[in-house]
Amino acid sequence: MHVGRVVLVDSREDELALKIMKKVPDAVVSTNFRVQFQSGDILCWLPKPSDYVDDEVQELADLIDQSTFLPIKIIMLSVPGTADDASLEQVEKWYGKDARSMIMTHQYAIKMIDEFEIPYTIVRVPPLTSANTSVSVVGEGQPMTSGKLGINQLVSVFQTVLETNRYLNQSIGIVNSEGGQQ
Repeated sequence: MHVGRVVLVDSREDELALKIMKKVPDAVVSTNFRVQFQSGDILCWLPKPSDYVDDEVQELADLIDQSTFLPIKIIMLSVPGTADDASLEQVEKWYGKDARSMIMTHQYAIKMIDEFEIPYTIVRVPPLTSANTSVSVVGEGQPMTSGKLGINQLVSVFQTVLETNRYLNQSIGIVNSEGGQQ
């Protein structure tokens, strides 16, 4: 199905991009949107929860306007709270007092991505842990209340999202289905 590269735009301090690159051939990584898309590329954006994604999505919009080739799909990592999935209190438990502004900036970025009219998948996650956890995928409006999610389990979901058309044009929540520490 997929012939181009996976272009990872990564500003995180964990090993998520590295672990995705090990699973997905032809992945390249950039720390910003100063990239040149090739035919068939998939864009996989991995911001930190606290990144100013509302500003960064404008850079992405400029890139798309100037690109000869558009990505065949866009995957964005996001925070819970953007899809009727977690209460503000829950997101504050995970991410602290800036949770409300995080949710708002991520909602804005997601709305912009939706308006590009390029197939996309939004992947909403609680904080990550290096420990292995159980994993389940929940749709919009389904509660996300569990503990931290294993980074390796998230990578497996990313592999599915990148290599297939499952979850296309959806926002999916990835949770530790065993609960764990909130």
